[in-house]
Amino acid sequence: MELDHSNLLNEFEDFGLTPNLKVLIKCSELLKKYDITADTLVNHWIGFAATKLNNEAPSLENLGAFENDLSKELSAKTKIKSEPLSESPVIHNITTINQLAEDDELLVGYGTPARKSSVGAKRTSGLEGTPQNKRLAGLGQAYPVHSPSVFSPSTPGTSSKFSTRNNSGEIVAKYPADGVLDWTRPNERWQPKIQLHGTAETKLTTKYNYMFSRMRDKFDILEEQINVIGDLIKGKLGIEEFESNNVLKSDTFQTIGRICCDATSGSRLNTASLLLEGTRMISSGQSVPLDVSQLKEFSFFPGQVVAVEGSNPTGKKMVVTSVTIPPINPVFKTDVSLEGPLNVMVACGPFTLSDDLEFAPLVEFIQQINTILPHLVIIMGPFLDVKNKKVESGELDHTYQEQFEIVMKELQTKISNRVQVCVIPSWRDVHYRAVYPTPPFQQENKLPNFHFFSDPCVLNVEGVFIALTSTDILFHLSKEEISVAPPGSDRMGRLVSHLFSQQSFYPLNPPAEEMSVDMEHADDYCKLTFTPHLLLVPSDLRFFIKNVNGCVVINSERAVKGISGGTYSRLQITGEGSSVQVKAEVVRI
Repeated sequence: MELDHSNLLNEFEDFGLTPNLKVLIKCSELLKKYDITADTLVNHWIGFAATKLNNEAPSLENLGAFENDLSKELSAKTKIKSEPLSESPVIHNITTINQLAEDDELLVGYGTPARKSSVGAKRTSGLEGTPQNKRLAGLGQAYPVHSPSVFSPSTPGTSSKFSTRNNSGEIVAKYPADGVLDWTRPNERWQPKIQLHGTAETKLTTKYNYMFSRMRDKFDILEEQINVIGDLIKGKLGIEEFESNNVLKSDTFQTIGRICCDATSGSRLNTASLLLEGTRMISSGQSVPLDVSQLKEFSFFPGQVVAVEGSNPTGKKMVVTSVTIPPINPVFKTDVSLEGPLNVMVACGPFTLSDDLEFAPLVEFIQQINTILPHLVIIMGPFLDVKNKKVESGELDHTYQEQFEIVMKELQTKISNRVQVCVIPSWRDVHYRAVYPTPPFQQENKLPNFHFFSDPCVLNVEGVFIALTSTDILFHLSKEEISVAPPGSDRMGRLVSHLFSQQSFYPLNPPAEEMSVDMEHADDYCKLTFTPHLLLVPSDLRFFIKNVNGCVVINSERAVKGISGGTYSRLQITGEGSSVQVKAEVVRI
């Protein structure tokens, strides 16, 4: 029973929850009664809390309603044991529970919890429903060093957790695992040339009424996406045309469409609510339910364009025998012209505690920049986070824009001019446009070594292509994806591969509830039509560095999380001809 408690607490902690001992005992009883694992129970709880309890934390009062929901969902595939619930003795005391909660080894898979009452979102393979959640990035502590009062003199720090941390500079992830980085800058005079790859940002920087697209225009964009990806899948399958999805046909056939959710079968995607929305030309725009019971493996999310093979014996539901995803384009071939190793540092906001505006972690990051003096630094927002309590309550001595200008001034005056700095906005920046794609910040008096780009974007640095976005697409996908996969499969790698196969920085449709996506501009600025050398996708999910389809993908998490400092990443890129090698590490701030 003690092991059950530990596993349950581990799973709950991954979502920012710390149930009390009585709740853990009750959940352990549910594990025995329904013969399920701890991660299955916790994932069912996250989905139940997100849809019916407004993301409440588990308690003895709401576990009763949860059990009813759990039994209904498992009744078709889980044989309920007949043994009555036992009165389990108390195993842990408050000391051991606190020790478990503070154990860093428990924080695996999905980062560090923010608050006891907060709820994250996590999915494991083999589950049918994926929870929804509005939890944004973890926000951390600040400490008064190097006069962070410059940023906001009237908002003193409220905790010493950040200043008393003892793991600053700890390397928590490496790629490759045995790689050793030498941060000595051999060529002091060399400055890499940074260019924006793709469509010029002119349309984004021009004032426009975003989110005013006509329904017909949105339909045309979505239709064209299916047609373009459908042509790629035709080549992969070696077929001439797809057939209509709703034709009555007992023989197997191939059709194309977009995965969507049948709202009448539930508020989130599951195997009972799967629909394939066909195109106007092939399927007259109609949708057909999908029966995926014969599939041994699958991975679906709303907005995903796939080809489906199967039969439709009744004309009302398609029995799926196989699914074909779009092919992934190879890594972009280019002429690399690096004059030695290219050193890069990357950090993503927020950069301050949730209830102050001292920006002490940002001051710390600037110190690290000036110590290492990399060739390139990429700093992503939010800088003035919409979820900051000072911002929410309006307790500022300046306007939002003035507060942001203070931060930008500190960055430009304190970072060495020998370092090239790329600044990326976020839709969470309260002073700026809450739209995706997000236009670059407009700075009148910017220094020559500062560059402002949009979110998302692809940078060409001397032939090395770096794709990046400050929007947490991995977290949004993880909430919506449903999958059945072999044990031990790489779920994070699969989520990243969705971006490559769907050729989009944000393939989810409809987007997360917190997002405002302008479809017309996204069609121009959110495409990812090739595999870059490097992909930066900071997320609330746990940090990682991995190679996905030949691209080095880095999730450095955020500069602030929970009640302490977060992490950032350091990279060293070398290349010659069309070959690019990346060494990287994730470091605690």
